[in-house]
Amino acid sequence: MSLRRSLPLIAVSIAACFGAAAFAQSTADFRVLPYQMNPALDGMQLTWFTVSGTPGTLTVTGPGLKSPVVLTSTPELDPVLDYQISAELTATGAFPFSTTAIFESPGVPARNWRHRINVTGLQADTEYSYTVTQGASGYSNTFRTAPTASSSRALRFVAISDSETLVLGRTRFREWARTTPQTPGSSGRPAGTGRGRDQYFLTETAGYQENIRNIKSRNADMLIFAGDLIEGTSNECQRRWDEFWRHNAGEYNDLFSGMPFVAAIGNNCIYNGGTNGSANPLVQYARKQWSSYFDFPANNDPAAKDLYYRTDYGPISIITLCSVGALAANDNVSPPQGQYLNANFPDNRDTNRAWLLNYPYGDLPDFNIGTAQWNWAVQELAAARAAGQIILVQWHHTPFSRGIHGTSVTSTQSGEAMRIYAPLMEQYRVAGVFTGHSEVAEMSYFDLDNDGYGVHLWDVGAAGDGLRGVEDAAGATAAAITAWRANPLNTEGAAWTPNPHHRWCADQSEPETWNGNQLLGGGKHYGFLEFDVERLGNGEFRITYQNWHTFPLNSGGADYTVTGYELRPYNNRVVLQGPANNLRPVTIEPTCAQIDLNQDARVDAADIAVLLGGWGTAAGDINGDGTTNGDDLGYLLDGFGSDCRG
Repeated sequence: MSLRRSLPLIAVSIAACFGAAAFAQSTADFRVLPYQMNPALDGMQLTWFTVSGTPGTLTVTGPGLKSPVVLTSTPELDPVLDYQISAELTATGAFPFSTTAIFESPGVPARNWRHRINVTGLQADTEYSYTVTQGASGYSNTFRTAPTASSSRALRFVAISDSETLVLGRTRFREWARTTPQTPGSSGRPAGTGRGRDQYFLTETAGYQENIRNIKSRNADMLIFAGDLIEGTSNECQRRWDEFWRHNAGEYNDLFSGMPFVAAIGNNCIYNGGTNGSANPLVQYARKQWSSYFDFPANNDPAAKDLYYRTDYGPISIITLCSVGALAANDNVSPPQGQYLNANFPDNRDTNRAWLLNYPYGDLPDFNIGTAQWNWAVQELAAARAAGQIILVQWHHTPFSRGIHGTSVTSTQSGEAMRIYAPLMEQYRVAGVFTGHSEVAEMSYFDLDNDGYGVHLWDVGAAGDGLRGVEDAAGATAAAITAWRANPLNTEGAAWTPNPHHRWCADQSEPETWNGNQLLGGGKHYGFLEFDVERLGNGEFRITYQNWHTFPLNSGGADYTVTGYELRPYNNRVVLQGPANNLRPVTIEPTCAQIDLNQDARVDAADIAVLLGGWGTAAGDINGDGTTNGDDLGYLLDGFGSDCRG
């Protein structure tokens, strides 16, 4: 077997996270650097924010332009982005560090002036340089216009979810579930509850910073963001957005300044404190913040603009839906319980029974059958299929998951209600559904009508928040699941499982290898899903999916010191091939990195031990069929003795 070499592991010094600013330009006059949205065949939309109402100047140069295009912005003051509570302007209590609020002058909180320019008249699929001058500051980068539907250029996308930024993330180490299996040679994760034991090595902020750095290194064309960009909190109403932009278009990094993105709203994006009806005014405020920052394409409901929409990029159509909650007045439009909802929960037609009740403002859409959003989704799926597009869909709440939000047995914010969309995904031959919410980095595959065409569902994991495990792990099954399996109302009895369509997840399929206090490989880490779309020239396409993770190199000392990072692939590559309306899984020769099961840069007896230790499970699944068997052993033996360092 001829092994295709994987890209070399990417090592980054930990000091780079907290060193000098990422830009050699003066950007003091920007509150948020220019970021890219709505790529078109002839242009791009650029948005930025300042603390003053001074107009800015956008200059664009590139192919086909005889002279630079120079455009002047018209600043708009956006009061909904003002600091709303006094806690945001102090550094006390839960914020034991210098205040991160932004001030226009001493004692005067800064306001937000939005600048938004649509550049048009450019050539399709062409890179242009741009510079935004704002006061004494300037920022430069590039953008690329959208390719045509017939483009033969290979495209790369990245999908993430649940960055959940907030200032508290600078000092908070999140949970790191202890449900991950161990390789045969592992000494096991050390006992204890602190950092490096039941809490992750890195703070949320450091984890997301490194994740963004690695995403940027992959040179993707577009990013798909499946919800929970910020964390829901009652004391960081605006500061959590300030922190989000520091990561993505600010002092930490400028990812979105050089790459367009599409985003689905998540439950944390609309939570600002309160429960049930008392949360409604806070929800409305947070919902307005969303549309202050984002200007996505229109749909059939002006009040719900920016929450569900379609984006075309070359041969790809990305349909974004809003799953944050079904409105109580419309719950009765759902079909009776049955094949696509858990029959044991006939009233579970909502993803948010925790606090979003009787929302009265009319600017959040229901998602159930017969609603405006449902009807729009059917219309756009049909239109994209008729146009011969590859269809991808994103929303936040994952409908099938072994994580905490997989079913209403374990969560009052379960994505179970979104299962009503599964038949549509099959009917219109969707090539991938991207979600988040459970934060376990999981891949499922469902073919509910058993017609031979199934859909891959990805919970794209945690971009920078908690690192959760599955709820039904062997030896650590959640008490709620145990109780439900014993409940006489459960018609499936002990055979009940939260996700019968599960194929892979980082928590269960990537066993850890420890040597004392040092983690050598495996486990669940901050990361992202990457996929490449190639036109094969015979009317067919190939889509290659691959989960990546940022592995923290660690010294093995008692303090679990992180000394650097490596970008590593997980062992779950999935390849689809065929025409746009019939993309099916195929077996492609695995890379060296996939055969190197313990990720030590060589294929040897240790990898065979990992494979045999996971026999019959997904732990050593090299070819992506969901289980470890003789096929995987054959791939490993063919590559035995290979050097996988690059």
